[in-house]
Parts: sequence; structure tokens; C-alpha cells
Amino acid sequence: MRETSNLQRKVFAIFGSFTLLLCLVFFAICMMVAYVVEDHLLDNLLAGEVRYLEQQARLTNTTPEPRLPYLTLYTESKIIPAELRTALPSYAEKAEWFSDTEHHFHLRRVHFPDNHSAVLVAEVSELLTVTRQSSKLLWLFASACILTLLLALYCAFRISRKTIAPVVTLAKAVQQQRNCDSQISLPYNNEQDEIGYLASTLQDTLNQLKLTLRRETEFTRDTSHELRTGLTILKSTLALSQNREMTLAEKNELLETVTGMEKTVKTLLALARSESLQSEDIPLCALLEERLLAQHQLIVQKHFNVDLKLGHKVRVLANRHLLSLLFDNLISNALQHATSPELVITYKGDTLFFENATDNQLDLKTSLLPGQKREGSDGIGQGLFLAKRICEALNWTISIQCKKNIYQCSLSFTQ
Repeated sequence: MRETSNLQRKVFAIFGSFTLLLCLVFFAICMMVAYVVEDHLLDNLLAGEVRYLEQQARLTNTTPEPRLPYLTLYTESKIIPAELRTALPSYAEKAEWFSDTEHHFHLRRVHFPDNHSAVLVAEVSELLTVTRQSSKLLWLFASACILTLLLALYCAFRISRKTIAPVVTLAKAVQQQRNCDSQISLPYNNEQDEIGYLASTLQDTLNQLKLTLRRETEFTRDTSHELRTGLTILKSTLALSQNREMTLAEKNELLETVTGMEKTVKTLLALARSESLQSEDIPLCALLEERLLAQHQLIVQKHFNVDLKLGHKVRVLANRHLLSLLFDNLISNALQHATSPELVITYKGDTLFFENATDNQLDLKTSLLPGQKREGSDGIGQGLFLAKRICEALNWTISIQCKKNIYQCSLSFTQ
């Protein structure tokens, strides 16, 4: 994957550049320390010799000679060269001077008891170990720097690879699962660290986006399919009404169509909302009674008998709004199509059954598809299809059976 390899190279380059910078800084510090130590060593050596000469002059009242062969003491009787005199002014106590012939001199002023002074000169060219061995030291430090850099780059490569590995794994998992329709499951989503937080957040966000896109796609598809029949009926009826007055049957059909479209739009909007994913613990019997009371006027008008055969302790985990729409749909379906005014609602083994009498022969394979109407139906053929869509949103199963002129719609709560 190009993005992840680029990221790994960037991290490696950062580690490598930082290591190279550290090596160069360390090399510069080592060289500086070597020169400083060498200079201080020579200066301390010369200072010790000055103390010795001053002590011997006080003890013997004579001008002593330096002990070391590379030291020369310039007194009044031994005139100091002009270059060295210029390098050490009268007010200075010590100085350094580099000649044009690659000689290096350290100069210190020596004070004798008779208030006269001399100049102690040390020709230290042979003692400059760092300077004389600078090329060898340079190669030594360069070799050590290169070896250290190689080792550090190897460590940087391993560290960058291990550091970026979770991000690379996450990126590959997202790329592999981006086109699948199921929920995404990313690695590291249970880790209690920043990678785990990133993985869990990314997984939740992508899954929410997938659900949103799926709801939008289903809403667009269902709207185009399920409202087309109703709009065709409305358009045809209104076209006929331009030449003559509508009959009572046409008015009733128009009202039924508008009512059906209103229910369809209401259901589709509920399915498209993200709030429909929120579930709660619902008392099943209480909700059924509430939805029956909502259609009480129509039930009384048709002298319909509804028999609820389930206990008050039965509860189900679902979205209340979608479940209310589902019950309204099935109750309305029974009120419109039952051949006898009776609806039996039974609960057995995590399954809710709606049963009513019917004389119509149903095609059980196509009854849950959009646009399917019973013989003599005034609807737009979307009732059971919308019930199926709601069950899919609730992760339930809906099935239709018709035996001995008994129409049975069952809702299985087992997910």
C-alpha cells in the first residue's frame, strides 16, 4: 500500500536524520573536548614549571634553568625573539603563538624576587597529540560514526516498522472491507491505548456511514417503487375527473390511495432515521393495546373482535416507533382484508402470531414483495412489504402462511 509505505519511510527518515544529527554533534563534542583537554594539559604543565622556577629562584637567589628540554627561559641576558615578544605583551601573563613554520609556542611570564621577570617559552609542537593525529582521529571517529549510524538506522527501521505496523494493519483492513456490505470489524479495537481508541472510533464511524448510506439507498429505492403505484392511481383519477364528476367509489379509492401513501411515507421516513436504530425494553401487550386503541373507531365501526392471547409480562427489545408502525400495519391489514370480523393475536416461543379468516388464495412466495395486492384490495400493494422492511430493520423474521382459510402472519423475535 503506497500510503502506508510512504508513512513508514517518513518515520524512518525522521529517525535516521535525528540519529545522524546526534552522531555529528557527538563527533564535534568529542573533537572539541580532545582539543580542550590537550590545551589544558599543556597549560597546567607550563604552570607547574613556572612555579618550580619561581621557587628555585627564591631559594637559591639565582636564575634557574628549565627542567624540560622543550622549555626555554628568556631573561634580560637572553633576548626573546621579536615574534614571541609581540605575542606576549607586557601586561599579559600567558599567550599562545603559531609560527609560519608549523611550530606552536606556549608563553608564560615568570616573576623573580628581585622584581624582574622572564618569559618561559614552550615549543609544544611535538606534544600536540590531537593535532598531529587529527587525520587518524578523524578516520577513527568517522568509522565509529558510520558504524553507530548504521546500527541506529537499523534500530530506526525496526522501531518505525513496529510503530507503524498497527496503522498499516488498520489501513489494510479498511481497504479490504470498504466494499463489503456487512459491518466492518477492525483489529486493535479492543486495545486500551491510542491505537485501540483510533480503531474503535474509526470502526464505529465507518459502520455508521455504511448504515446511513444503506438507509439512504433503501429509502430512495422504496420511495421510487412504493409511491409509483399510488401516484399513477391519483394521476388517472384526476385525469378522469376533468371530463366528468368523480363517483363515490372513485372518491373512496382516491382517499384510500392518499391514506396508503401517507402510511408509506411515514414508514419510510421512520426507517431512514438514525433514531430507528435505538432500542428499548417494551412491554408487548401494553403496546398492542395502545395501537388497538389508536384504531378503536374503525374496530367499533366494523364490529371487529380482537383476542389478545399473551401475558402482560412479555417484553421485547426493539425501537418503539418502528414497532408501533409494524403493529398498525398488521392490524390495519386485518381490518381491511379479514372475511370475518375477528383477529387473534397469540404469543408462543418468542414468536407473535396475527391470525384472521380469509377466502382469498395467496401466493406466499410473492406476498412480501412490493406492489402485491390481494384480489379486491383497494390499497397500493405495499402493506406487507413495509412490514417486511420494518422487520429487517429490527433484525426480526416475518413469514406468511395460509391454512384452512386462516391467514397467519408470524413475527419471530429471535435474531
